[in-house]
Amino acid sequence: MKWIFLFFFGLVSLNGYFAANITEVENLYSSLLTNYNKFVRPLVSIYDPVYVNVTYHLIGLKEFDEVNGKFSLVGFFTITWIDLRLAWNPLDHNSIYAMELPESKVWIPSLTLVNPYDKIETIGKGIFPVTYVFNGLAYWSPGDVISSGCEVDVTYYPFDTQSCSVMLMCWGYAPTAIITLAQTPEIQMDYFSEHGTWEIVDKKLNTYLDSALSYITIDIKMKRYPAFAVINIVLPMVFMVVLNLLVFILPVDSGERVSYSITVLLAIAVFLTLVGDNLPKTSKPTAMLSYFLLGDLVLSALICFIVIVGLTFYYKDDIEHPVPKWIVKIVKMCCYRKICRRQSKSKTAIEAFNANAGTKKFKPPIDDDVDDDEDDVVVTWKKVSRCFDRVMAIICLLIIFILTVLFFVLTM
Repeated sequence: MKWIFLFFFGLVSLNGYFAANITEVENLYSSLLTNYNKFVRPLVSIYDPVYVNVTYHLIGLKEFDEVNGKFSLVGFFTITWIDLRLAWNPLDHNSIYAMELPESKVWIPSLTLVNPYDKIETIGKGIFPVTYVFNGLAYWSPGDVISSGCEVDVTYYPFDTQSCSVMLMCWGYAPTAIITLAQTPEIQMDYFSEHGTWEIVDKKLNTYLDSALSYITIDIKMKRYPAFAVINIVLPMVFMVVLNLLVFILPVDSGERVSYSITVLLAIAVFLTLVGDNLPKTSKPTAMLSYFLLGDLVLSALICFIVIVGLTFYYKDDIEHPVPKWIVKIVKMCCYRKICRRQSKSKTAIEAFNANAGTKKFKPPIDDDVDDDEDDVVVTWKKVSRCFDRVMAIICLLIIFILTVLFFVLTM
């Protein structure tokens, strides 16, 4: 139906201009604007409001600044109303059915952005002509970049979905004077260009009317493409923490364990600072990614502490500071259980062999790790250190896995 109207409108306009010459158009222009007062709204009756119908054509999303909460759209409006003061009889003007008049010379609705980012401004800058049909129908199509404030919710960044609204109304007019209506709830996307970061998942042009206010809102719901943030933020953080775990397989005698773990800790701290600059400076809500990065930082600091404790165990003297029995039990249970079981089975087999072979005893080869009295593993501080490193590496790996899984489960 819209295309039929536009085709008919264009046809009658062309017929009018082909039939009329420049002098007749100038005469109609002078006739229409003589004694015309652009500061008075079009009135049929003082008790009847002017109905302003609005359609919005979205061209693209120019900017969405999560840090500052700035939301910018590029598009143009199609606004229509009736002004009977600018109606004429085409037969009296050589079949002129349509006429373009300057925006600055006629009355236009003061459609104003109510929730701007910088300052309150009206739509239109005096450069867009208003097309009038002979029956007084006004057709105005101003275009502009609209920048409004938007509450940003980055809880699930980079898998977040944002909802922003642009509120427009005829400022200074009560609903009894001007009623602003959305001609269609659908935002037109005929000229839309996709954004590289955001996907438009829902869009509406809504009308709100009560006894005090009459306004429309452009409601945009968009979802972030997460690939960039995952590749450049999340995965590098996971890899750096996993890289930190390699400190447990670095030979202690190399003397590089502490410097290696601190270097990775500083790299994670610097990376955390860079990521924080790209997130809103707000504590409510706080991005789950911030908690994830903080957990990685704390874990890296914990690994530095574990490395220092492990080195303390490694360089302790076994004679001056013998290993306590409770530590011996823990180390045997965690790291040498299989060896103890294997040696226990060997001892049982030897005893059975000796019992069947007679009086001559069979003696197994002497092992440095086997105590002659108990036939068990001899736990030294170096073995305590190696067992401590092995257990802590497994625990830290489990923590990294749990943090990563929780982050993706809670945010996706």
